Amino acid sequence: MGRGIRRKVGEGVVALALILLLALPVRAQDWQADWQRTIAAAKKEGQLVISGPSGSAWREQLLAFEKEYPEIKLAITPVASRDFWPRVIKEREAGQKLWDFRIGGPDHVAYQLKRTGNMAPVRPLLILPEVTDPKSWYGGIDGTFLDSEKRYFFGFAIYEENVAYYNGKLIPEVELPDMRSLADPRWTGKISMADPRAGSPLTGSGALLRIYGEAYLRQVMGERKPVIVKEPRQQVDWLASGRYPISIGLPSITFVEYAARGANVDGFRKIPGPHVWTQGVGGVQMPEGSPHPNATKLYINWLASRAVQARMMPIVKLNSRRTDVAIADPPNAVDYAALDTYVGGQTEAQQEYQAKAAAVLRELLQ
Repeated sequence: MGRGIRRKVGEGVVALALILLLALPVRAQDWQADWQRTIAAAKKEGQLVISGPSGSAWREQLLAFEKEYPEIKLAITPVASRDFWPRVIKEREAGQKLWDFRIGGPDHVAYQLKRTGNMAPVRPLLILPEVTDPKSWYGGIDGTFLDSEKRYFFGFAIYEENVAYYNGKLIPEVELPDMRSLADPRWTGKISMADPRAGSPLTGSGALLRIYGEAYLRQVMGERKPVIVKEPRQQVDWLASGRYPISIGLPSITFVEYAARGANVDGFRKIPGPHVWTQGVGGVQMPEGSPHPNATKLYINWLASRAVQARMMPIVKLNSRRTDVAIADPPNAVDYAALDTYVGGQTEAQQEYQAKAAAVLRELLQ
């Protein structure tokens, strides 16, 4: 009788183990097979249509995918978020789903599209063990996602947002000790600002409103009369020449490209302010209905891999969120030990402040 009981117990353990095994996701049972199926299907699709950050450095790094997978042709169109999502909305109204995904930062329109079911989750596409391993990322897998569900807006980069700069050769540091000093009337007519409808200037404005209040934002954006610039190259040239020696919302890649032109960036100084972390353009958002789903899956895993992140980050001057990739831009590295004291500039939790800031900016800068 004892042997019979032991046999039944043993059979029960085996049955339970089989049930648990069958309950595991496919990639946990056999990610290699999933990966090989993805590669084969992606090669049959043969193409990808994406939007990416502007600049030759980014384009070169993103196109490196074709060297590893020459069967898949990559079409990259650089479009800022403020222009990309309205374009996607109009295309979808016409019944067209043209884009596979976007590499860049999400804004309030992207979050609206998520809430209305027009975004697809990125998280289920991550299958490589080196990508899905929580130890590969600061903050784990959850930390890489900006949306409240931790599924949609994947961010592979993280750095401290630089809200505003000034020309240190023309303005003494003592005159701009922190962001609060921008409200001083002496800076009227001396500030340039990148197009504030989205991107870095809107991210920064939302953080400033949250930390310093709406009255402060109205002073800086209204009374100081910043000139709005749509071309980053023009803005950095003005910063250097002193025509507008204070600059708000310049993307970090602008300084990389400016230095590549042989210019000296040593005189540019960051205006201290609230600690804001951001992924900048180092993230992925995927509209629902990707026309090339397997190539999309392949590319996103490739992009998030250690080898690609280690090669790319020093070129585009961003810091990867991967724990096994060296910091490429030490001056703008976040303090992970104190990250809970930062404002997450592009997170879904910050969107209510961005929406308020956007309303103020529309009123003052129209």
